[in-house]
Amino acid sequence: MCDRGVEEAEIWREHSGELVRYATVLVGPDHAEDVLSSVVERVLRRKGGLTSLAHPRPYLFRAVLNQSRNHFRAGTRTAASIEAVVLPPEVRPEVFAAVVGLPERQRAAVYLTYWRDLPVQEVAALMGCQAGTVKRYLHLARNRLRGTLQP
Repeated sequence: MCDRGVEEAEIWREHSGELVRYATVLVGPDHAEDVLSSVVERVLRRKGGLTSLAHPRPYLFRAVLNQSRNHFRAGTRTAASIEAVVLPPEVRPEVFAAVVGLPERQRAAVYLTYWRDLPVQEVAALMGCQAGTVKRYLHLARNRLRGTLQP
């Protein structure tokens, strides 16, 4: 049991930085820790824990996305603070503000695809959906951003 705890701590350490950034983009800096705490609690209650998973990274990303959606359902939707998220230097503040206004799944797809520069297949695995679904989220997000950012 002790070895499992050590292994799970290593898995968490390996992915925690990117999960914190991901949660911050999804729910904002004021609520990211709440989302991550809920995810960790669920993982600890999961039979077999993270060590029983062949690929814990996609599981953790899906858990953060699902928990962020639950968080919004509870009526705690807030905009993420630009200062709290590490953005690529080429992302303008007005673009980030528009992305924050997207629905969670579209925002997740945009963040993972364009800011983390992950291929659509990997984004699909992290979001727990098909590549075509990610492409649809990106299409919807681009249309919405186009309408928001163009005068």
